[in-house]
Amino acid sequence: MAGMKRKNFTGFLVLLLLLALFASSYSLWNCRKGQESLLMVLYIDGLKDARGLSDVGGTFEYLLRENASDGLIISHAYAYSIRVEHLKEAFDLLQAYTDDGRFQLMFSATSNYHLFLQVVSFGNSTTRNVLIEKNLETLKELDNLMKNVTEYQNPGDLPEELVEKIFQTSEKLEV
Repeated sequence: MAGMKRKNFTGFLVLLLLLALFASSYSLWNCRKGQESLLMVLYIDGLKDARGLSDVGGTFEYLLRENASDGLIISHAYAYSIRVEHLKEAFDLLQAYTDDGRFQLMFSATSNYHLFLQVVSFGNSTTRNVLIEKNLETLKELDNLMKNVTEYQNPGDLPEELVEKIFQTSEKLEV
């Protein structure tokens, strides 16, 4: 009789442990799904900024060609710097949560881009146009690369070659 109780008790414990394991596994799976959703929203939100950064070079080229006022150039540079800062923060968070080297490289690239736009926004007005003109081809190249980024709706799909090209191009920006 004591052996039977022990067998029932052991069976009950095994069942309890299996239920606990199932509940834990389900919770972990649910948590990961939630994290993936959060990262996806973060990335998609960043794509809005990437889209907005796909015409920086073209805009500055137009502004220089039309002899735009310093104030107008500054306002565009500042608006673009806010967009790139937001994108930089998105890639920083993506890298922190995924430990994916592509996002670290994108963070570095957008940091370079942000620095350039900050210098244009707050730099010396006599050298602002020269600085933009000197970097115009690089900015137009970044326009196309940012346009390419917007084609990837999932952060995991972002090709390493594209990320490396963006980083290399951002390194060409002279401040």
